[in-house]
Amino acid sequence: DDLFASSSISPNEGGAISTFLDKYFTNSLGKAFIRSESGQRPQMKELSRKKNKNNVSGVQVITGNTFESMVMDRNNSHTMLLMQTITCGHCKRFSIFWNEFSRLVQAMNWGSVIDVMKIDVSKNDVPHDGIEAWDLPAVYYFPAGEKENPIELAYGHKSKEENNPQLVYDEGLSLVMSGYDLVEWMVAQGKLDLDLLLELDAEANDPKSEVDDVIDIDQL
Repeated sequence: DDLFASSSISPNEGGAISTFLDKYFTNSLGKAFIRSESGQRPQMKELSRKKNKNNVSGVQVITGNTFESMVMDRNNSHTMLLMQTITCGHCKRFSIFWNEFSRLVQAMNWGSVIDVMKIDVSKNDVPHDGIEAWDLPAVYYFPAGEKENPIELAYGHKSKEENNPQLVYDEGLSLVMSGYDLVEWMVAQGKLDLDLLLELDAEANDPKSEVDDVIDIDQL
C-alpha cells in the first residue's frame, strides 16, 4: 500500500477526531475536568454542609466539585471564600482572622445571609472565570444575586500610590488584622442589606425573641 496515498475515509464517516470536532463546534463537549478532593459524594453534600456549619468557627470547607452547589447555586446568600493551602505560612496566620470573622457572623445571627467558606487550592480547582488567585491567601466576595462578578479583597493594592512596600506584599491582605476588619470591608462594598442585618442582630440579642415567636400579638 502507498503510505502517502490520500485516505479513502470521509471526514463525515466518523472517527474520534471527527466526533471531537463535531462536539466542539456544537458546544457539546460537556463540562471541563475539575480537580477536586475526593470523599464528598453528591448525596452527602447537604449533610456535609450541616456538619461544617456546626464546627467551632462555622467555616464551611468546600471542594472543586462542591463549589457550584455551595457557592454559585446559593444565589440569595452572600459568600465569602478564602483560598489557601495547608503549607502556606501566611495562610495559617490569616486563618486566625478568618475563623474570627466566621464566629462574628454567627454571633450576630447573620449566618442565614452570609456563608463563610474556604478551599484548599493545592487540591481543588475553583471553576469560575472571575477568579485569579495568583497570591495566597486570597479572599473573594460573591454578592447575592451577583455571583458571576466576585470582588477580590485586596487592601494592600491601595497602598501602591503611597509607595509603601510594607503594605504591598504579595498577599494584598496585610491590613487585615482581625475578623472585624473583614466585616467592615464586606459592609463597605455596599452589597448587603444593612437593615436586615441589624434586624437579625437585634433578634439574636433580644432575650424575649423566643417568647415573641410563640405569642400572637393580635390576641393581646
